[in-house]
Amino acid sequence: MQISSQRRIGLASSLVIACIGVALAVTVWSYRNAVHARSVALGAVREETTAQTAETYLWRQREVMNEYLLTSSPGLLAEARAMERGFEREISQVGVGEPEETGLVTRAIRADKRPVATFQPRILVAGDGQRAKRRLNSELSAAEDDIFVPLRALRQINAHQGRDLGQDAVNSSGRALVAAILAGVLAIGGGLAFAWYAARLVRRIRVQNEELRKHDRMKDDFVASVSHELRTPLTSIRGYLELLTSGEVGELNEEQERFLSVVDRNADRLLHVVGDLLFVSQAEAGVISLEKSPFELIGLLTEAVDAALPAAEAKDLAIQLNADHVAEVDADRARLAQVFDNLISNAIKFTLPGGRIDVSAVGRGNHVHIEIADSGMGISAEDQRRLFRRFFRTSTANEQAIQGTGLGLAIVKAIVDGHGGRVTVESEVGSGTTFCVELPLAVREMVAV
Repeated sequence: MQISSQRRIGLASSLVIACIGVALAVTVWSYRNAVHARSVALGAVREETTAQTAETYLWRQREVMNEYLLTSSPGLLAEARAMERGFEREISQVGVGEPEETGLVTRAIRADKRPVATFQPRILVAGDGQRAKRRLNSELSAAEDDIFVPLRALRQINAHQGRDLGQDAVNSSGRALVAAILAGVLAIGGGLAFAWYAARLVRRIRVQNEELRKHDRMKDDFVASVSHELRTPLTSIRGYLELLTSGEVGELNEEQERFLSVVDRNADRLLHVVGDLLFVSQAEAGVISLEKSPFELIGLLTEAVDAALPAAEAKDLAIQLNADHVAEVDADRARLAQVFDNLISNAIKFTLPGGRIDVSAVGRGNHVHIEIADSGMGISAEDQRRLFRRFFRTSTANEQAIQGTGLGLAIVKAIVDGHGGRVTVESEVGSGTTFCVELPLAVREMVAV
């Protein structure tokens, strides 16, 4: 069973995402290992020093990041605070509890030594001063190693245990590094595989598009060839029909005239279809020919409305032309007549009995705007996007079984574009449709805005 292109792209994308996820997981795992190693080290310090807490501090000194270990022993700190209260007259300050800039940790780090506090006697009590000072220095000497030490001094606590911890950290970091490299390789490999597959897919799509264009050209050539082949016999049929209906080959009874009228009507319809096919093929090939000449547009619009009156009255539709004098246009009169005939015919087809159709024209600057508005069924937004494609029929036309070849609006657009104009549509389902044709006026007839 073959997998679709969308499915393959999805699988390749999932592989890349999975590789990236593995890399992220390894990174998190490595970080957790580092945190675990530090926790083990601090636990060993607490166990060896019988301290209640143990923390590490980072200190940047001369652009070098050093790490220090601070442990806390409640008894020693309490005794230091008691001595501070008892000797507040004899000493100037005690390091315990000082602000950050002058605290024990900061001062010890700056000194890069093991002592954590200094006492500077200012007023000594007679007789007891020297003894008190010696006692104080003795207590501080006992407190030094238990409160604050550089982390590099941990090897003095337990050299063997330190080596084990260091080796564990190295092993853990090595495993994390290998896993991270492996995840990175997988991610890169997945990305390269996806890029390779995407390139192959693009090449396949390019080849398929070229094949489609080739088939489309073959279809156009076939339609043009068939149209030409059909046009010749249709012209002959129309000629013989005229001979029969004119009575030159004998009188016809009423029934024969009715039969020949049906044949003539369908032959004429088929001839128009063939002509439309040929015109669309020429327009898409860029070889459309227009015989331009200046003329007043109001006369052409009047003729188009008058020609549509019988069909409009048959459906009880009101049709009205609202246009004052419109300046001349330099255009192919026959082709523009085809444009307005198609638009008005569509309005009649898609408007329910009792509705109305309004045709208007007004000059705006160096262009003329012609609108054909109806109160008909309307066109959906989805159908509007494909409305001017050849052979396209709206969903309403198919549902209502309205006759048509789907070429009328494609021809309208081709003719208007060939005149340097523009055709647009505005419509809502159930609210009618308005087609707007914009054409350039003849140069000598441009009007002011």
